[in-house]
Amino acid sequence: MTHDEFLSRLAERAGLRDTEEAARTARAVLGVVGTRLDRRDLQLLTEDLPAPISELLRSDTPGQDFDLKELYARVAGREHVRPGFAMEHTGIVCQVLAEALSEGTLHRLHENLPAPLAGLFTPREPRERFEYVHLDPARGTLAEGRPGSRHPLSESRPERTHTHSVARSDNPHGDTKLSSASGLTQEREHETLATGHPRTGPTRRGED
Repeated sequence: MTHDEFLSRLAERAGLRDTEEAARTARAVLGVVGTRLDRRDLQLLTEDLPAPISELLRSDTPGQDFDLKELYARVAGREHVRPGFAMEHTGIVCQVLAEALSEGTLHRLHENLPAPLAGLFTPREPRERFEYVHLDPARGTLAEGRPGSRHPLSESRPERTHTHSVARSDNPHGDTKLSSASGLTQEREHETLATGHPRTGPTRRGED
């Protein structure tokens, strides 16, 4: 995420007039957040964030121990707004900041901060998580089901299927095969592709 994208998201979500106002809000919030984080966490964030954002987090006195209520109070003092606005702006700034961080840095931040403070750093939309599937090399073909399956297709029970399921038929999809396809007329006159034979009589010119 670039610095401009960070400010645009912040301005949109907080209902601020423009990115200049968003920059002032970010400076107030991140300035306080930077005093709450220890040097190790600040280093992790600095490596993830573009310079204009990471500079706002730098503090001469990091690692101060204060709770969420004090965090809001300090933001309100820096931003010169009422506590309600300070609470809202802090939540949005930290939310957008979380979206700019890598999964590893975000995880470390949640581990190192108390739960109320860590909860501020939560992306608005949950990140896509990959589902890891156990692969069993002994059961890797389509007939043996999907990778890791304990119930391969070859062991399915047709009697449990619905009445018209192809699993119950001795010739699944028989009506669509060239060898056995027959429409209503063809079936009645025994002229399926399987039983048909070349015309034996002479043909007139122009007939196919």
